[in-house]
Amino acid sequence: MVSLDHYQVLGVPNDASTREITSAYRKLALKYHPDRNKSPHANEMMLRINTAYGILSDPLKREQYDYSIRVLKVVGREDSPKSTREKKGLMRLLSFVVKTGIIVVLFLYKASKAIVRLIIDRIDNLK
Repeated sequence: MVSLDHYQVLGVPNDASTREITSAYRKLALKYHPDRNKSPHANEMMLRINTAYGILSDPLKREQYDYSIRVLKVVGREDSPKSTREKKGLMRLLSFVVKTGIIVVLFLYKASKAIVRLIIDRIDNLK
């Protein structure tokens, strides 16, 4: 079975530091980069490694990922048809919340950059 756990992909514990995550990423990238590894699975493995690193090296994305893992563990405790429907609904809700959160952060980042540019332009005009 294919591991979708980003910590397992990089071979680091859930409480790994950013330095440990980066070190693991670099070692795996050297091992699985398609230019160095001619295995037919190298591209797929490199994609998993890049995805895992992209999430775990970004504090906001990592926090959202860790939260979603905790939710999945709680939701996965029952197997009744009702809980299966609830799981699907909660997963859709979780996906929406994470995507919305990312969009809001990106919007605020872009808006703050625009405001900073506007302030700098005004300061330059005062000279």
